[in-house]
Amino acid sequence: MNRVEIIPLGGVGEFGMNCMGIRHADCMILVDAGMGFPEETAYGVDFSVPDFSFLEEYRPFLKALILTHGHEDHIGALPYLLEKFNIPVYGSRFTLALAERRLYEKQMLNKAILNLVYPNDIIEIGSFKIEFIHASHSLVDCFSLAIQTPVGTIIHSGDYKIDETPVIGKPYDLKTLKKYGDAGVLALLSDSTNATVPGRTPSERAVIPALREIFAQAKGRIIISTFSSSIHRIQIIFDLAYEFGKKVCVLGRSMQTNVEIAEELGLLRIPYNTLVAINDSRRLPYDEIVYLVTGSQAETKAVLWQMATANHKGLKIENGDTVVISARIIPGNEKAISRLIGHLYKRGANIIEEKRRLIHVSGHASQEDMRILIETARPKFVIPIHGEHRMLFRQEEFVKNHLGYDPERIILIENGDILELRSDGASIIAHRELEKIFINEETSTEIGYDIVRERKQLAYGGVVTLVVVLDKQNGELKTDPQINFQGVAGIDYTNGMLETARQQITDALRNLTRGKTIDKNSLKAILSNELRRFFYQEIGSKPMIVPTIIEV
Repeated sequence: MNRVEIIPLGGVGEFGMNCMGIRHADCMILVDAGMGFPEETAYGVDFSVPDFSFLEEYRPFLKALILTHGHEDHIGALPYLLEKFNIPVYGSRFTLALAERRLYEKQMLNKAILNLVYPNDIIEIGSFKIEFIHASHSLVDCFSLAIQTPVGTIIHSGDYKIDETPVIGKPYDLKTLKKYGDAGVLALLSDSTNATVPGRTPSERAVIPALREIFAQAKGRIIISTFSSSIHRIQIIFDLAYEFGKKVCVLGRSMQTNVEIAEELGLLRIPYNTLVAINDSRRLPYDEIVYLVTGSQAETKAVLWQMATANHKGLKIENGDTVVISARIIPGNEKAISRLIGHLYKRGANIIEEKRRLIHVSGHASQEDMRILIETARPKFVIPIHGEHRMLFRQEEFVKNHLGYDPERIILIENGDILELRSDGASIIAHRELEKIFINEETSTEIGYDIVRERKQLAYGGVVTLVVVLDKQNGELKTDPQINFQGVAGIDYTNGMLETARQQITDALRNLTRGKTIDKNSLKAILSNELRRFFYQEIGSKPMIVPTIIEV
C-alpha cells in the first residue's frame, strides 16, 4: 500500500477535541484524544468528545494512541476512547501522570495499558516508526512526533512554540527536526492556533519582569489565577515568592493536583519553606502571602469566583488585595470574566490582567515560529491543524505568501475528511459526517447531538403538548384536542388563537382518519407538523411539539 490516510476526528476548524487518525494498510494509530468545551454548556453539557464510534470500522487496524502532551484538549477524552477501544497509550511522564489521575477517577486505571516514553525514544508500531521530539509549550514534557511510514515521514507538531529560554526544561529540539528535514519530510501537520499573530511568541520568561514589579509593589495579599497546567508560570510564582520573602498557598483541586504531580516528578522546584497550607496562610500578615488559585476563566465552581462572590473556606477578596489574572481569555468566556472582574472591583481589589501588563504569553507558535518549524522540516506538504477555520486559512496564506509554497502543497482539511498522502501527491478521497458526543460530567453520561438539539429547541421555543383521544374502533375524536404549553412566548389568550389551533387539529384528524387506517407514529408526526406550522405562522417561533394519542 503506497499511501497513508490522515483522518481528523476533531480539532480541525475548532478549538479542542484534538484527535487525529493516521493509517497505513492494516495499521492505524491515533494522535491525542482531547475534549472540547462547546457553546451548548447551558443545556446540561459540560464538555464534548469526538465521535469514537466512527472508529468501529477501523477496529482491526487500531494499534495505539500517542499523546503529544497533557492539556485537556489533548487527553480529556481518553477514558471515553479507552472504554470503547482499550489500545496501548504512549506519553511522557507528566502527560501520563495527568492521564492516570483522570483514569483513576473513572475507575479505569487498572485496565489501561500505559507506556512511558522520553524525548528521542523511537517506538515501532506495525508499519510506523515514531520518534518523540521534545517540544516547548506552556505545559511541560511535550512532544512533536516524527512518524516514519513506508510512504514517507509525517511530522505532527503537537502544540508548540520555539522557546529558546523556557523556565523548565530544554528549548524545542530543532536539531532532531532538522535531521528529518534533511532526510525528507512528506507532510507536516502544523498547529494553527496563533496563525493570525505576526512575529514570534514570547518566551515563558517574558512575564517575569511584570510579575516581579507586582510582587514588589503590592501592599496586601496577592491572589494569582492562571491555568493550572501552566507549570512554567507556577514555577515563576514560587521563585518570586521566595525572592520577596512570601509564602504560597495553592487552592483549587486541579491546581493542587498539578503542583503535586509536577513536584513529584522533579519538574517543579518549590523553594524550601515556601508552600503553606490554608490554615497556616490565615495566620500570616497580608503582605507575606500569595494565593495561587484556579478560576482564570471565571468558572463559577473555581476558587477565584468563590472568593469574589462569597468565600472559599473562609477566604474572600478584600479591600487592598491585588488580583492577577495571568491567563488569556478563552473565546466564549469574555462575558463571564467581565462579571468576575466586576465582582473583584466591588470588593476593593486591584485587578491586573493581560491587557494591562505582560503577565501572560501564549504557548502556541506565531507566524515566525511557524516559519522556523517549516523551514527546518522542509515538508513536501503543509497541513494546517488545531484551530478555527480562520486560523487554518491564515496559516495557508502565510505559508503561501511568505514561504513560497505552491497552493497545491498546502492542504486544508476538515473533521471527517480522509486525506490520502502519496509520495507524489495528496487528495481528499472521502468525507464522513462526524457528530460530537456531549458529556454530563457529574454522571459521565454521553448525550447525543439530537438530545442537545431538543434542549436548544426547548430553551428557545418552549414546548407545546397535544393530547387527542380517539375511538379505538373507528378512529374518530372522542373529545376536543387538549393543547397546553410551557415557555412559549407570543401566544395571545384573548384572540381565539388556541381555539383556532384546536379546530385546525380537529379538522386535520377528520380528514386523515376518514376511511383510513394510520399508525400512531405517522399520526403523531403529521399532527406535530400541523401545529408547528400553525405556531410559526401565528407567533414566528417553532416550539417543540409533544403529541400524545390515546385510544379508548
